[in-house]
Amino acid sequence: MRPLPPDSSGHPNGMVGLLTNPSLMSAMLSCLVAQLLKPLAQQYLHPDKRLDWKWAVSPGGMPSSHTAFVVGLTTALGMVEGTQSSLFALALVLSLVVAYDATGVRLHAGRHASVLNILIAELPPGHPASETTILQETLGHTPVQVAAGAGVGLLVGLA
Repeated sequence: MRPLPPDSSGHPNGMVGLLTNPSLMSAMLSCLVAQLLKPLAQQYLHPDKRLDWKWAVSPGGMPSSHTAFVVGLTTALGMVEGTQSSLFALALVLSLVVAYDATGVRLHAGRHASVLNILIAELPPGHPASETTILQETLGHTPVQVAAGAGVGLLVGLA
């Protein structure tokens, strides 16, 4: 397979174009930084517990990596394309939807999972639902966790 020719502005296409795209790299790095900060944030918030690196691959927690991801993308697009561009507007709307979803739907789904886990644990042995796998409770984020994720994305996007 031959590599794709550069686009009309001279930028590379294909895999090289993806790997050198500053907006995509900003989004990916923002997500990575947020995920790596989660175990450290948990240790800071709960100093009596051991440092648990499982938080680096877990949803939920401080900071929101989903929010960092989209805010990193939005910030980089604002820097590259300008805040008047349609791409920036699209990314900004996406960022707002992701942040709303993290503090709304996903946060409440996690709270529902907590209640369901308690109810399932209290079922008598032999009940059809008593063998249900424990539901994951850390799905969403508090507004502070989303704000922290947005801060990570903003800082990485500006760097």
